[in-house]
Amino acid sequence: MSTTNFLCIDDQQDNTPEDFIRVLESTADLKITRSLPTEIGSQIDSILAASASTKNFGLLVDLRLDMEVGPNQVRVPYRGTTLAQELRTRLAEEPSCNSFPIILWSINTKFAKSFQRDDTSHDLFDAIYGKDEEINDCPDLVARQMCSLAKGYSRINLAQANSSLNSSLLGLQPDQIGPTTSAFIDHFEFIIQNRAKHDVALHLMSDLIKPAGLLVSEKLLAARFGVDIKECVDDWEKLKSTLVATSYSGPFSDAWPRWWWFAAEAWWNSFSDRPANLRRIGAIERVKFLNDKLGLKLVDAKPMQAGYSSKFFTLCVATGNPIDPADALKTATPMIKPWEDTSFVSVYAALNRIEREKWRIDPLDSDRFAELKA
Repeated sequence: MSTTNFLCIDDQQDNTPEDFIRVLESTADLKITRSLPTEIGSQIDSILAASASTKNFGLLVDLRLDMEVGPNQVRVPYRGTTLAQELRTRLAEEPSCNSFPIILWSINTKFAKSFQRDDTSHDLFDAIYGKDEEINDCPDLVARQMCSLAKGYSRINLAQANSSLNSSLLGLQPDQIGPTTSAFIDHFEFIIQNRAKHDVALHLMSDLIKPAGLLVSEKLLAARFGVDIKECVDDWEKLKSTLVATSYSGPFSDAWPRWWWFAAEAWWNSFSDRPANLRRIGAIERVKFLNDKLGLKLVDAKPMQAGYSSKFFTLCVATGNPIDPADALKTATPMIKPWEDTSFVSVYAALNRIEREKWRIDPLDSDRFAELKA
């Protein structure tokens, strides 16, 4: 397995960045080279030179590069967002150059003051991590995602170099491109033909991998089959191995495992003796069929509240628990794409204002919510 190489630009003078770097490097085949910020022209030239000569390359940049004095007692007059913007512009102007992920890391108090309210700069970065949160709390996951982003960009660069940057990059077979997938394929092909390579990567993440819809996460896949993963880890892994042909194999799939839901549902429907459409039966019946058919010992997931249905088909955005949409309220999702699923918050979470910052009731369900509160 080839090493993933990141260049880290951070102006902090003490050893704190090195401490975080060592933790990240210890959890994956990852090499991070630290550098202090320099004059922006020479900084960009050195980054582009490194990206051209290094396989699986990525950039890790601090938000505030203008806080401390660097080489030659100079404090640079730019921030990480400025550097990222200029790099994205340069790479867009030179399509033949390899593109690469740009990841932002910083102390979360700096995020709150300097970044969170500036929505225009968010799309400059492929991932954003807090040093005192994600990197401190789950460095193995962060390192795995960093490696996946760099390798995913390498796949996109190679596909373009071979004139094969098209929908086949997603791992879909020609017979799988039908009504269910055509809307996204049309959108993706437009991005490929009209945008820079980093836009291809960003749209894959924001329009396909992160939202539930064409693809589902492991947790949502388990909910739709009625399985409680924590209670049957080994047998859940056996079921996943049976479903390997339905998994997404495109860029970033190694750190963001996903399954094509239309393919997983077709797998269920391929059994002539299945009890019924998945949406019409509860978790107990779904799991019993899978256990009897495959010789497994899966455990059925339980409703999050007494009286709730176990005909799970979505996840509560506040708690992450599997729920039947009948026991939930639609949440407002601006600019939802045709291939994305509607998101829901359970009635219980809505009434108790759980994780209130994560959701807003859709106007179509506002009257129902008012009645429930009354």
